[in-house]
Amino acid sequence: MQFEAFKIENEQVVLNILNENDAEDLYQALIHSLPVFRKFPASMPWVMQEPSLDSSKAFCRSRVLALLNKENFVYNIRDAKTHAFIGVIDIHKIDWVNNTAAVGFWANVAYHGQGYMTEALRLFVGDLIENKGFKQLDAFVDRENVKARQLCLRANFYLSEIEYQSAQNPLDGSMRDICLYKLESKA
Repeated sequence: MQFEAFKIENEQVVLNILNENDAEDLYQALIHSLPVFRKFPASMPWVMQEPSLDSSKAFCRSRVLALLNKENFVYNIRDAKTHAFIGVIDIHKIDWVNNTAAVGFWANVAYHGQGYMTEALRLFVGDLIENKGFKQLDAFVDRENVKARQLCLRANFYLSEIEYQSAQNPLDGSMRDICLYKLESKA
């Protein structure tokens, strides 16, 4: 399958459909970033699994199938100049009737604080609203994940509500607060 039609890019970042060719980079980014990601297991439960190259390959294959079924579109984020693997961004919980969806994202901690994710999220949601016709996008973020919350605000999302004690931490059973951020089409 050709993924070139899905490419979204600007001078700083390139977003393209995640596929099996990304598995090694995905695996390395996960290994490097797990200690940080595991601070937020209620909103990122997948981080509790031990990563492996095989599981990264399987994940990439499964996301291509999800794309073909129009259930989930997962993109890699790469530096436009060096092609370094920055992270992942996706659209899920897609309601094709009402043109709404949720977005998720994470970055290799080696690239935190460098503006890549702000650029990628702005580019991604801009394309979804302006070119793909989405009316509303949501982002669900652990209340304690300050960096992700700030990222949502930098990408013009607004805090819609805090869902108190709405997600269970799989590590200790404690309940976590999840912030719901929204971005709505101006049209």
